[in-house]
Parts: sequence; C-alpha cells; structure tokens
Amino acid sequence: MSKATKHWDKIYQTKDHTKLSWSQTQASISLDWILNYTNKKDTIIDVGAGVSVLIDNLLDKGYKNLSLLEFSPIAIQTVKNRLKNHLGHVTFYNENILNFQSNAEFDLWHDRAVFHFLTNTKDQQTYIQKLNQQLKSGGYFLLATFAPTGPKQCSELDVVQYDSDKIIQLLGVDFKLIKTTNEAHPHPNGSTQDFSYFLFQKC
Repeated sequence: MSKATKHWDKIYQTKDHTKLSWSQTQASISLDWILNYTNKKDTIIDVGAGVSVLIDNLLDKGYKNLSLLEFSPIAIQTVKNRLKNHLGHVTFYNENILNFQSNAEFDLWHDRAVFHFLTNTKDQQTYIQKLNQQLKSGGYFLLATFAPTGPKQCSELDVVQYDSDKIIQLLGVDFKLIKTTNEAHPHPNGSTQDFSYFLFQKC
C-alpha cells in the first residue's frame, strides 16, 4: 500500500466524514454546472471522489453512466455501501489518477480538489495527459481548486492555489474556458475556505 493511500485511508477511517473540511451536504456548484452542460445519458467521471455526495445527487437526477475514481479503498467501500441500490449505474476505479488506464471515454470529467494536491510539474502534466486521453472531444472539464486566497495546505499536505490565468496556462490550447466562479466554502469548524471553480471545454 502506498504512502498516499495510507494517508487518505487513515483520514477516512478515523475522522467523522461530515467534519472533513471539504464535506458538502450537496455539491451545489458542481451539480448545477453538470445539469446545465450535460444530459442524463452522458458519461461522467468524478476524480478523487472520496465520499462525496455528487454521485448521489446525479443518481437522484436520473444519471446512469457514472464513474468514480478514488485511491482510498475505505472511501470506495463507504460509497459502495451508501449506493448499494444503485451499483449498476456506477463504475468504481480504486486507483491513483496518475496511473489511470481505461478504454472508457467521458463526456464530463469532474475534479473537486484533487488537482491542487499535485505540486510538481511532472505530476501535473501526467494528470493533464490522462485528461486528454479520456475526455471526448467537445467534452467538459469541471475543476475546483483552492483559490489564491485559500489555504496553502490541506490534510497536512501542500497544495497549489489557482486562478484562471494559472490554470489556462497549464492546460494550453486544447481547452477553452467556458465559465469560472469563486466559492467561500463553509468549513465545519465555522470558518470558510476560498475555492475557484472552472469549466473548460475540450477543443
């Protein structure tokens, strides 16, 4: 088991999931954007899903071609238990996004707070290569990261903060920015954390 897997397994095993800083009762911005730019037959992957309720939200809206990628086996099993009546509509990938290999292609790739944990250029470029391989032409990349005014660390790990200029430069000419917004995400401890949301379309 890798060091990273042990790190996230420990978090999901020892902490109240509703008290985690990124916890949401509903994935409001992500859900709204997905509903606006996709249809119920589209293939959607949630990368680094953890125990997020986004999959639940999409199932409730009638989506049936969903995938979830997460390298914590404990988080994967937690979601499987929660979605036991819907497992026929969800494909689970228990692996690191940097090692992801699949014949599947996706209409929308969702990532809320995975990419910003990639702090070196090689890992960032590997991620973008996987994104390009798996996302259909004309498909959407919905990304949420910590904003420049957000935290510099999360769960004892360093993160990279992004604004539009920074992420556009990394993605290059293969992606067109469709929209962006900021969110002051409420932390369970009463504070807030600033996130940036970006929606790109693959050219």
